[in-house]
Amino acid sequence: MLELRYRGIWIALVWLLAALIIIASLVPSGEIGGAGGLDKLGHFASYFTLTLLCTGIVARATGPWVIVSVILLGLALEAAQALLTETRTADWTDALANTTGVLTAWWLVRGRIGWALAAEAWLAGRRQH
Repeated sequence: MLELRYRGIWIALVWLLAALIIIASLVPSGEIGGAGGLDKLGHFASYFTLTLLCTGIVARATGPWVIVSVILLGLALEAAQALLTETRTADWTDALANTTGVLTAWWLVRGRIGWALAAEAWLAGRRQH
C-alpha cells in the first residue's frame, strides 16, 4: 500500500463501497427499487468505481491482484445470490457488466496505478494558493 496522507479515508471509501455492493447484491430484490434498464449500468458503474478507488491506493505491482480480487468479488456475489438468497438469482449478464466495469477502470488507469498520491499532491498544492 502506498504512503498516503489520507490513507484511512481512502481505505474507508473502498470498504464502504465494497460493503454497499455486497449489501445491494444480497438483500431481497424487492427491498431495492428496480432500476429497470439501468441495472447493468449500475453493475458496471459500481465495479468500475471500486476498481478505480482500489487501484488508486496500491503500488503498481499490486494492480493485477486488485483486478483479480474485484472480478472474483463480483463472481462470488453472483454465486451467493443463487446459493444463499431466496429472492435473488445469479445472472451471467450481471457478472459480465461487473467484469466489464473492472476491466474498463483497469484500462483507464493502467499506467497510473497509485494515482491517489498525485491526487493528494494536487490537493495539497491547491490549498497552498
